[in-house]
Amino acid sequence: MIEQKNKDFFKSRMFARQQLIDGWSQDILDDGCILIIGVGALGCEIAKDFALMGIGKLILVDLDTIETSNLSRQMLFKPGDEGRPKAEVAAERLKEINPYLKVDYYFEKLQKLPMSVYEEADVVIAALDNFNARLDLNKICLRLKKLMVEGGTVGFEGHVQIVIPEGSGLQYKDRESEIDNLVESKLWEINETELPEYFAAMKRIEELEDRIERIKKEIIEPVKKKVRKEIENVFEKEYAPRLLNITPCYRCLVPIPPADDKLVAACTLKGLPRNRNHCVIKAEVEFEKKFGHKPDLNLNDEVIKLKELAEEELYKLRERVFDENVPPEKRKLLSEEEIEEWKKNIKETFGPDYKFEEMENILGNKIAAIQSVSSVISSIQSQEALKLLFRIKGRNIGPPMDPPYVNYNGIYGQFDHLNIMKREDCLACGKIEGEENVQIVVPFDADVGYVFKAMEITGYKLDPELWMITNPMTKEIYWNPYIPSMKDPNVKLTTLKIKSNGIVTLSPLGKALVESEIKKYNVVITFM
Repeated sequence: MIEQKNKDFFKSRMFARQQLIDGWSQDILDDGCILIIGVGALGCEIAKDFALMGIGKLILVDLDTIETSNLSRQMLFKPGDEGRPKAEVAAERLKEINPYLKVDYYFEKLQKLPMSVYEEADVVIAALDNFNARLDLNKICLRLKKLMVEGGTVGFEGHVQIVIPEGSGLQYKDRESEIDNLVESKLWEINETELPEYFAAMKRIEELEDRIERIKKEIIEPVKKKVRKEIENVFEKEYAPRLLNITPCYRCLVPIPPADDKLVAACTLKGLPRNRNHCVIKAEVEFEKKFGHKPDLNLNDEVIKLKELAEEELYKLRERVFDENVPPEKRKLLSEEEIEEWKKNIKETFGPDYKFEEMENILGNKIAAIQSVSSVISSIQSQEALKLLFRIKGRNIGPPMDPPYVNYNGIYGQFDHLNIMKREDCLACGKIEGEENVQIVVPFDADVGYVFKAMEITGYKLDPELWMITNPMTKEIYWNPYIPSMKDPNVKLTTLKIKSNGIVTLSPLGKALVESEIKKYNVVITFM
């Protein structure tokens, strides 16, 4: 009994300082559950923050294992942890930081988690490093009406977005301020013939600044009051449901996800490398041909061999570009100094010889990162998640971020809050159903058959016998498996006059029309 009391006293002292904050309740933290998807640079910091604040339970999810390059930014890991699952090691370290903490961890894809894991969480925090995972998590949180705080970094920049789904039950925005915003928006729609005196007044304001206040009082304010009254009468029914307590979702900001990195790699293998990254991707294939297996990036000897092959490809790239720009007839007219200047410029364009660490960075599609920026972004995510947690528990320690998106530029030390808008045509939270936007990258000589291959690499496996490809503008049919004359997979996309960044539509036929949830894929095709 005495030992338990001593534990309680220690716990009380441990969190004593934060209990001095107005509106604070340590019981809310103690009863709270935060789900963190991604235990990298952001996830480690956020998990540490909540462990130190005394959260009752954390759920950690990450499919990656620890690499040496993680140790400079992910403070829950240390030398010797390489190769172990991130979520498992993080759980161990967090228990050392806070012995009262309950931690569940999953070395699993977020898409394969039981829905009960998401349902247990009060707030979901996205600390991910790829778009497709973010889109999938966004979809899950919208479906389960779970609050989400999303963040990301690249180099010296980062962002944070809070997502409050419709039906979450959380009070978010202020009714009066939203009505004011609608009034201002409505005023821009007024036609001059409807209210000529209003437009005359605005012109007088521009011309006579010293009389602005009086003119506003005499003419502008009555109009505003009239419009405000109209909006107030219908606000609860027409505007409140979509303005007050929901935000744009992640998909509202990314209507067309960027092309999958595997597609870019596939295109590189079909053609000649065009930049230094392509050279490394091509070198990986040459390595596998030569040694019978893919290079193990944890073995220094294999990385060195891969680097040598990549440099061979880089030298060839420089030579090709030199030959294209300085053909033999032109070379005869140049001095040795001018030729060397050409070669120097080409080398600077494509970069110097490779460094050892570039092999892992390029093949692993690593994102430029530094701990200082991760600390800034993760702190904002933690703070926003904390406020949301208190609010859904009926306590207010501050309003959620409004606008719900902030961008940070670490070069200038500047925060920019962006007033992002909810899209009615959003494929995740809007009114459109049964559509999906996809971007694919294809080689210059790609044919119709490659479109289906690219879709499969991106994660959409479609049976060519059950899908039709058309031009959404002209309705011209490029592929129809039911019509022999329109079923040639070898027709080049360029022959069909499809240009880079052109859009085609994939529509289901027959069995797919009944079974597929998606009734239309809008596919942006980019040539590489």
